[in-house]
Amino acid sequence: MKRGNTMEYALITGASSGIGAALSLKLAKEGYNLILTGRDTARLDRLRIIIEEVYEVNILTYKVDLLYEDEIEAFVNKLKIINLSITLFVNNAGLGTFGKFDEMSAEDDLNVIDVNILASTLLLKRLIPLMPPNSKILQVASTAGFVPGPYMAVYYASKAYVISLSLALGEELRYNKIQVSVLCPGTTKTNFQKRSDIKKSSLANIFVMSPTKVATIAYNGLINNKKIIITGTCNKHIMNIMRIIPCSYKAKLVAKTQNYK
Repeated sequence: MKRGNTMEYALITGASSGIGAALSLKLAKEGYNLILTGRDTARLDRLRIIIEEVYEVNILTYKVDLLYEDEIEAFVNKLKIINLSITLFVNNAGLGTFGKFDEMSAEDDLNVIDVNILASTLLLKRLIPLMPPNSKILQVASTAGFVPGPYMAVYYASKAYVISLSLALGEELRYNKIQVSVLCPGTTKTNFQKRSDIKKSSLANIFVMSPTKVATIAYNGLINNKKIIITGTCNKHIMNIMRIIPCSYKAKLVAKTQNYK
């Protein structure tokens, strides 16, 4: 359904690159007007120009650093003032770190918690009351959220939180007629890999999927009201196998694939 000529908007965090940018392009193709946020203004502007050259949709961009609560609150206040109808919220922004837990800086790991858990939760708290019935929320987690993750322990744990919260909210918000889906991609070729140093992991070199493919799978899952959207047949098979493996062995298996030295 084309929406570009309406006042309905999709809000996407972490939109400047990777899965966020790919989802922005996909949603514009489907006719959504866009509200895009990220930390890199130049990247957001380039993405806006690319989309506007191809699709007739309205696009607003905002520089928001989700590490800072005051920036989140200021952004939400701006949304209240312009009073747009946000019918899709893509909670995508995320951070990750790679290394041995007791050797990683506390600041780096706490930043992961601040963005992946605290900021994500605060945005949901603030935006859900602004969303009309029949809206949708797409939470971006990871297949990492289904297993313990040695050498990326805080990141894996944060994605487990996102999955659990998403499933719980899906049940609560059905009474508000708001659909909640959680996207769980496997390894994806994005800037996140560079920032988290995940390229050290052997997992980064197998079953890698492009952001564009992930975005297509995510959109199809969303419109079909899937609660959990796992990208790729291989990832689905791996997750099915992991369900029958004891937790202690899951941790050992992940540790071996992380290639940490």
